[in-house]
This record gives sequence, C-alpha cells and structure tokens, in this order.
Amino acid sequence: MGSMRQAVTVAVVLLGAALALPVPGRAATTSGFPVGYGGYHTYAEMVDELDAVVAEHPDIAAKIALPPTGATSYEGRTIWALKISDNVGADEDEPEVLFDSLTHAREHLTVEMDLHLIHLLTDNYRANEGNIDTQLEARATDIVNSLEIWVVPMLNPDGGEWDIATSDFRNWRKNRQPVADGVRGIDLNRNFSFKWACCGGSTGRPGSLYYRGQRPWQAPEAAAMRDFVLSRVVGGRQQIRASISWHSFNEEIMWPYGYTYANLPRTMSADDLTAFRALGEGMAELNGYTAQQLSDLYIQDGTSIDWLYGDQRIFAFIIELYPTDNSHVGGFYPPDSVIIRETTRNDEAMLWFLENVDCPYRAAGLGATHCGPLNDDFETGRGWQVDPQGSDSATGGAWQRAAPQKNYTSAGVKQRAYGFSGLAALVTGARRAGSANANDLDGASSVRSVPIKLGSAGSTGWTLSLRYTFAHDARSSAADFLRVSIDGTPVFLQAGTAANRNAAWMALSVDLDAFAGQTVRILIEACDCAADSLVEAAIDDVRVYQVP
Repeated sequence: MGSMRQAVTVAVVLLGAALALPVPGRAATTSGFPVGYGGYHTYAEMVDELDAVVAEHPDIAAKIALPPTGATSYEGRTIWALKISDNVGADEDEPEVLFDSLTHAREHLTVEMDLHLIHLLTDNYRANEGNIDTQLEARATDIVNSLEIWVVPMLNPDGGEWDIATSDFRNWRKNRQPVADGVRGIDLNRNFSFKWACCGGSTGRPGSLYYRGQRPWQAPEAAAMRDFVLSRVVGGRQQIRASISWHSFNEEIMWPYGYTYANLPRTMSADDLTAFRALGEGMAELNGYTAQQLSDLYIQDGTSIDWLYGDQRIFAFIIELYPTDNSHVGGFYPPDSVIIRETTRNDEAMLWFLENVDCPYRAAGLGATHCGPLNDDFETGRGWQVDPQGSDSATGGAWQRAAPQKNYTSAGVKQRAYGFSGLAALVTGARRAGSANANDLDGASSVRSVPIKLGSAGSTGWTLSLRYTFAHDARSSAADFLRVSIDGTPVFLQAGTAANRNAAWMALSVDLDAFAGQTVRILIEACDCAADSLVEAAIDDVRVYQVP
C-alpha cells in the first residue's frame, strides 16, 4: 500500500446509471451479436458489467469516464475505464498499469479478456488477510494493494457496435467518424503521434483498413487515450509504468517498436530492450504465445504502444489473443464457447506481469540497480527542475532535457551526439550552433531532482550512480566546474583547467549512506565562470539504489 499523495474524488457510477446519449446529428447504432455469439458483451452489457463490479466491490473498484475531461467517441458514447485499487477513491503514490481493448472494432474477444481480468482481481481480493484461503487470493490481494490498475474495455465503442449492428458481422476495424465523401473510419492504432506516417506502416487513403487520418489525434478515441495517459503525469513524473493493449488474433506478445525493424534504435535504451524481452518472454512461457518485436509482424507507424513508450517511457505491449492463423476457427470471430478457456489461459501470465510492473527491470535481472527510488535516463520528463533556487546566472546554454547534438572545435569534440544510453540526456545547450561556443554554457546553471527517500536511518548500501561529460577548451580555469550535491553537501566536483578537455562519457558512483533515512534531492550545477572559456556538460542514467 503506497502513501497517499492527495485525496481525489473518483466518480463512482451507480448500478443502473444511464448511458451517454449520442451526439445530435450523428447516427448511433443499436447492436446485438449474431446467433451463436451471445456470450460476448455489447457496449450496454459491458457498462452493466462494470456497474455490477462496482456495486459488488465499491471499496476497490470505481467506474470513470475516459479521460477525466469527459470526452466521448465520435458518436457520443462514453469511453469507460474501471479503476481497481485498495483505496480506489484516492490518488495514491503507487505504480500504475493500464489495460485497454477493442482498439479495432472486430476484435471482440479482447473485451472479454479485460472483463475477465477485472473479475480475476476483484473477485479474488480479500481486504482482511485472515480471509485469504488460496494462493490466487493472496496474489490478487497483494496486486490490488500495491498498484493502481486502469482497465478500458472498449476504446472503440462506435466501431464495435457497428460491427454487430446487423444479423452478421461486418468485419469492421476502424472508428466511425466521416473522413471523406461516403467514407468513415480512422484506424485508431495508426493515429498516435509518435512516428506518425513515418515509415510505410499506415496509409493516407481513407478507404483503407489502415487509414491513419489527416493528422495525429484526429480520432477522438485516440485523443481520449492520450489525454488520460498525460493526466497521469503527477509532479512531473508519469505514474503508469506498464500497459497492455489487447488485440486479436495470432497469439503474440509484442513490444515496441512497430515503426522500424531495428531492434535497438536510438529511441530505445539497451536496458529497456532487455526488460521488454524479459517481460514478453516471461508472459509467453506462461500462456504459450509467441514473444517478439511489433515490427516482426509487419511495419506499423502511429501505434499506441510506440507512443506510450517512445513519448512516455511506459513499458507497453500489444498482445494478440486466440486463435492462431492456422487454427481455422474463425479468425476475428471465434465462437463464444472459447471465451472462458482463452481468457483464463492468460491468468498466470497476467498475475506475473502485474507482480513485475512496479519495476519491469526486475524481470531482466537488473532490479538491484534499476529498481531503486530513482532511475532516470532522461528520455522523458521525471520532474527535474532547472534553476530551482532562482539564483542561476546563465545567459545561454542552461541545463535542459534534450538530445545533444555533436559540438566540436579544431581541438576535438566538446559535446557528444545523443545521450549515453539512448537519444536524450540532461545537457547544457543541446543544439549545435554556427560555432562551437555559440550555444555552450555561459554563466552558472543548476538543476534539481525530485525528492528521494533513502530508506530508514542506519540502513546501508545506498548509492548514487550516473554518467557525465564535462568538456572545455584551453581558456578554462578552476572557476569552471561540474558539481553534484546532496541537499547542499557536495559529493562530486570536476573543475576546469587551462588545458583542452574533450567530451567523454565517464562513470560516477557515490556512497549515500550518510543520508540514510532522509528524503533528499540531487543538485547538479555547471558553471562557465572563467573569462572567454567554452564549457559543455551532460548527465545521463542517474540512479539511486540500495546494494544488498
């Protein structure tokens, strides 16, 4: 159970609440599954199911509109999310995880997977530990007590209802907004902004199944997911650690990226790829699926998981459910007789995934150094504050989180391209200008971390590690420096000298046991304080952890 960050009111929708009405002038459909598929849930039945869960488990389940602003699908249907947590009415300082389904309208088994997952956790939760009788109950209870879990059973409700609006399936994939004369529908999984339309993994033809729209976020359903995910940035840090988007079919577990065949492009770190593979392969061992990179299926750009990871650094997966291509059981439309078997098949995989999402690196054996109170590769914002005391004198080149550009003089490189482990770093003046000293640091600049709790008093093994570069030309002096401090106490200082120093990534490790039991902040300062000198600095892969 996490410490309470702030009390928030979560609107719990009572059993029997009215559904959102369609927007006037937009033709909504009525729906019903064909004969023989009655075990699947329509939109209205899904809403009733969520209401029933909330009524039965009001202390741990709440139904809210996605996103908090109350946006709807194109035809006016509310996109519902169910939050599961032991203190469901509060926003706790706990890791969060996101599940969504029915991105593509014809993939109805995904809805059943999310509903089953909801019941797996809520029906087996025991608030009183004395009532725990089985290992399943113990695991479900620990998961609900330690995480905030968000489940979105129908991201594309309009498309889902349209697909089943006649006596047979329509094989519909997209949403239902008009995109051209007589043509409707954007593929939601091609409408996210990261690498949108970059790489031949989508199309600009409105009639295509893979139509990406005229611009990112044109589909209101994709925009709603974006707004919700961004709303989970609290105190400058994204709270969602991992996510699964259910699709069907072919029994595959896939991680980013879809836009490139490269296993490790600059937009991903090697440690993150190792963690993705460990999580994906770990789940696959438990459910018999195939684990692979998304582009191993085919190139896809503008996908949800590429954006979730590439923009927000969320460990995001697409999981394709039953059947396989050669199963000959109906592809997108397996009979309802398989629902129980094929959803429960994923129980062990999901429980194991949820037990690892607080720190996905643990599954890859990197937990000792990567699962401490701070692990920042600067690929996304995590709450660092520039000039926290309002006393910096820098007139240019202040600290920023960005992808450094190579900066060099005739004497050598003063700023290396890219961060140490990925694309970005914390850097003084990332952009390369017309001359080497046109965008370097001028004056003093500081940047400070979020608060970091270092265990209990007397505990040992606390360590700060990071990578850094500090470069200057021969006009430098000891007035120039790179300094790292913990709450006003310097723990590292690199001073300038009257000699040329080129940029090279160096490793730093600092013993923090003197601060055990305290909540501290890291302050990093760089200064170009010698007359007419050229100074550049960069920081990457800042980690605070406890060595056993």
